[in-house]
Amino acid sequence: MPFLRQDVLSGEWVSLSAERQQRPLTEAKACPFCRGEGTEVGTTSFDVAVFENKFPVFRDPGTAEVVVYSPHHDDDLAYLPRESAALVWEVWKERSESLRQREDVQSVFIFENRGAKVGASIAHPHGQIYAYPYCPPRLEKERMHFESRCPLCLSGEQAGPTVFKNRWWRIEVPYAMRMPFQLWLRPLRHVAHLGGLTSEEVSSGVSLMQDIVRSYDSYFGLRTALVMALYQDITIGATYHLRWDFMPLDRGQGQMKYLAGSELAMGAFVADMTPDFVKSELSPVWDRIHRRQERRT
Repeated sequence: MPFLRQDVLSGEWVSLSAERQQRPLTEAKACPFCRGEGTEVGTTSFDVAVFENKFPVFRDPGTAEVVVYSPHHDDDLAYLPRESAALVWEVWKERSESLRQREDVQSVFIFENRGAKVGASIAHPHGQIYAYPYCPPRLEKERMHFESRCPLCLSGEQAGPTVFKNRWWRIEVPYAMRMPFQLWLRPLRHVAHLGGLTSEEVSSGVSLMQDIVRSYDSYFGLRTALVMALYQDITIGATYHLRWDFMPLDRGQGQMKYLAGSELAMGAFVADMTPDFVKSELSPVWDRIHRRQERRT
């Protein structure tokens, strides 16, 4: 059974769960996310499946859920048909709205660990939803910068390079990027959480999310190991501005980004490149991938 402890030095909460050492590793012949007797999804047909994590980081207060994007073992969110990927977004919205009503939930975090190199223990493509019973440190720090104004709505010297922009969304390289080839996907309209997005914003966001990941795969020439994370604030009257954050661990030429001394011990990140370099490298690939997908739709 997981339990929470608060660090007496920093005040940060940590989840301790010895059971997570027993999580199953990926085995295509016995995948717990494929339909079948005794699996997590059972034998009933589904398009998208949502269920409580069998090895949660916390439970009552808070909860952890798994979102299986497709019944097919080799599907990938970035390559699903557009309508199937849109259904995943709608599931994310519905679960966010439901979980934010719970009194024991202070933050709803949606994310995907894409690939074994970034920690996915089961190959069947899936994401997770953490409904934290506390405000995680990163969000708590960011909230302070949204109290009087929105840094993302303001333009100026600290705006990162723009890779793409349409009526609803902007793709940018963060001005103070933490990871190599990191990208943000954020709505142009000031929206605090996923439930506030319009149907037009969701439809466009689905397409852009898929094209971002496809661009990474094309650039690196492999299925890119990355964390895709939704930063949102579910509190009433939130002044936050949501964003999707794409953080690849692959950085080209067979090299990986490892979190080491400065990052792990002090939380001080070191990126091995500049935002302008990332834009110059990814923009041509993005343009090619995005134009190709637009022609198909």
